[in-house]
Amino acid sequence: MSDRPATRGFNGARLAATVVLVRDGSSGLEVFVQERVASMPSFPGFTVFPGGGVDARDFPADSSPRARLDADTTLWSGRPVNEAARLIGAPPAVTRALVFAAVRELFEETGTLLASHADGRPIGHAGAYGNLRGPLESHRMSLTRMLKDCGLKVDASLLHPWERWVGPSGADARFDTYSFLAQRPPGQEPDPATAEVLSAGWFPPRLILEGWREGLVRLVLPTWAQLDRLSRFDTVADAVAEAGRSDMTAHIGRVVGGPRFDEYFETQQTRKDRIGTWPIP
Repeated sequence: MSDRPATRGFNGARLAATVVLVRDGSSGLEVFVQERVASMPSFPGFTVFPGGGVDARDFPADSSPRARLDADTTLWSGRPVNEAARLIGAPPAVTRALVFAAVRELFEETGTLLASHADGRPIGHAGAYGNLRGPLESHRMSLTRMLKDCGLKVDASLLHPWERWVGPSGADARFDTYSFLAQRPPGQEPDPATAEVLSAGWFPPRLILEGWREGLVRLVLPTWAQLDRLSRFDTVADAVAEAGRSDMTAHIGRVVGGPRFDEYFETQQTRKDRIGTWPIP
């Protein structure tokens, strides 16, 4: 599939979307993370949030006013596109694509579908659509086609802008990544049935960070920073309230200085195994 210029973000970095999926667990806030298989070309063996790159199928099939209206009405619900664009800090066309990519990637990787029926009813359990994960992942079907065929709309109100990170110049895989916070939809449970994932599950953010400090979990800086931010909250409601105050100004390249990142860099400097980690200045 062709790589349209619109799929490129800051200084040519590929646009991407990740979803920080959270729930209220028995002992407080939990986040869903995945450990990537060692054969992956980017970040092998690292613990990450579900997500991936924006591609042409996340945009309307053409740029005509009718196609844009179709994307904004028959396939979109919840927060209006212009409001979402203001919160994200991106043009409406890019905002649509980012939201579609976030919904698509989360569904491909976990079977969790942030959508509603065309009449506004929640979809509940998403198992009825599970057979479409493969066609989406293999690019045999677009999310637009799936939504139309199934009578569904993406629900933008379920995605709360969280952070934006841009990889350093010269990186083999450089992304301009927009992260969204989302609460697990009622009646849905992630099913990481994908060849990209070695293991996955729900964990308190503090527990993941403890595993990282002990050298048991591998984290790139953006994932570490977002887990550190999440670790301050005990409930999903608290985290969602925090998302409403998010500053989507991008963290660009090598982040240096500032107490927020000191622990990450100090710990990484002491480790011998830094293959594939976020570059250390």
